[in-house]
Amino acid sequence: MSGRAAIYARVSTVRQAEADLSIPDQIHRCEAWCKQKGYEVVEVFCEPGASALDEGRPVFQELIYKAKRSDHPFDLVIVHSLSRFSRDSMHSEFYVRELRKAGVDLVSITQDMGRGGNAEVARKMLNIFDEYQSWETAKHVHRAMLENARQGFWNGSKPPFGYDVVTREVRGTREKKVLVINEDEARTVREIFGLALGERGQPMGVKAIATHLNERGNTRRGQRFSTGSVYDILTSTAYKGQYFFNRYHARSGTQRPPSEWIEFAVPSIIEEATFNAAQGLLKSRNPRYTPPRVVNGPTLLAGVARCGYCGAAMILNTGKNGAYRYYCCSRKTKEGPLSCRGIRIPMDRLDDMVIGEVLEQVLDPARLRHLLDTWLRSASERAEKEKKDLTKLRQKHADAKGALTRLLQLVETGMMEAEDRALKERLLGLKLQRDECAAEIADLQRRMATGEPAVTPAKINRLAKLLKDKLTSGSPEFRQAYARLLMREVLVKDKEIRITGSKAILARAASGEPGQTPPAVLSFVREWRPLGESNPSFKIENLAS
Repeated sequence: MSGRAAIYARVSTVRQAEADLSIPDQIHRCEAWCKQKGYEVVEVFCEPGASALDEGRPVFQELIYKAKRSDHPFDLVIVHSLSRFSRDSMHSEFYVRELRKAGVDLVSITQDMGRGGNAEVARKMLNIFDEYQSWETAKHVHRAMLENARQGFWNGSKPPFGYDVVTREVRGTREKKVLVINEDEARTVREIFGLALGERGQPMGVKAIATHLNERGNTRRGQRFSTGSVYDILTSTAYKGQYFFNRYHARSGTQRPPSEWIEFAVPSIIEEATFNAAQGLLKSRNPRYTPPRVVNGPTLLAGVARCGYCGAAMILNTGKNGAYRYYCCSRKTKEGPLSCRGIRIPMDRLDDMVIGEVLEQVLDPARLRHLLDTWLRSASERAEKEKKDLTKLRQKHADAKGALTRLLQLVETGMMEAEDRALKERLLGLKLQRDECAAEIADLQRRMATGEPAVTPAKINRLAKLLKDKLTSGSPEFRQAYARLLMREVLVKDKEIRITGSKAILARAASGEPGQTPPAVLSFVREWRPLGESNPSFKIENLAS
């Protein structure tokens, strides 16, 4: 008997391969069998750390490819046992047939079943038993891993960026491992959250953060940062100390229902409030909630300027190959001149007029103080109001906590699906509301304890100077951010421009301590344009270009 043979050897785990226990023995036994039978071994295929249930094994696919080549490099594929070839009965039969079409036989040196119909039945039965054994082994291993996670131990996979794995204790031959913070990587994680929340200026999106880190040579374990890796870090609950095991099916990669997740505590790198604030910012940048042109638009009044006749947004339009830029009524642009009489005005002209009026009518310290006179009451009046505000805030905080508890109870009792998208958004909103109330309560209690007015003339002067500087000499991105901070809406007509904004936001900014930055997530209330001389509307003749 003579012929050419290829040997295929495989073990399931990398640990087995590193221990060098099985593959050399498989190869040695297969070579001895081929020598005894008179077969020439022309190639050996070794597959370390690959599951027999996975048909996409690279070395296995290389074996099948070479077996089907037209030059017919070998006549037999030799394995120690059929389970080394595959533990999936369907895949095994498929590839056995592919080999036979190419004139190549599969031979197990420990399971010689001969040829013929009986041998075919025996081989298929063995494949079924191998598959069942694999299922049973996986079931028991998975159950042990779930219990390991319930006890707060790490299951051996690659740790999240920012953490290392160390052995906490040894039970018999088993090492029980936990996550510990890797301070070098954790600094990068904190920097990412800081950049996202605008601790160094304007809040940055995931692309800007990735670019910032890559330009400075930061890497994610040797790999450059991408929008995906930054987003994964910003949305991973591990960094606030909450890790979930069993979130995904190991083979399909699909997400399991949250009811099957195992939660355990890990060392936190950031505060929970910081994590929740970052989720709020990511949601506010989501195109499902905020149009991209409002978040990233290069125009100063993007998302602020509106047509004074129909209320539609004023959008940017260009002329002469982009040489000229105009604000135009979006409704008139889309539907034609019969839909609205809105005007078309050069961008620079409207920007300069609006900023000029804001500087003169709002940011003059005397006028700004007049706008905020309700925040400059006597100490006794303020104390009474602050007591009432504190009671309301505490009630609001308690309501948010109660709503969170009730939602979680609905999930636990099965009355609401844990994977419901609306539930996730509601939970995030309640957490943000709870954290914001807690921060406002702490700030109000601090002010009440000091007994000093929240807004002083010195703070107003400082705020007026800061906003003037940012609006006149800041970068385009900062000018846009501060314009949206100051102005809720700019209504544009041919002979009048009306500006409205939030007195509450101005008051919060004025009451801040030196060095504090404006709020990262902007919200607006129509307040700072009351009737009277404090902020009169102004008229511009012949605005239309």
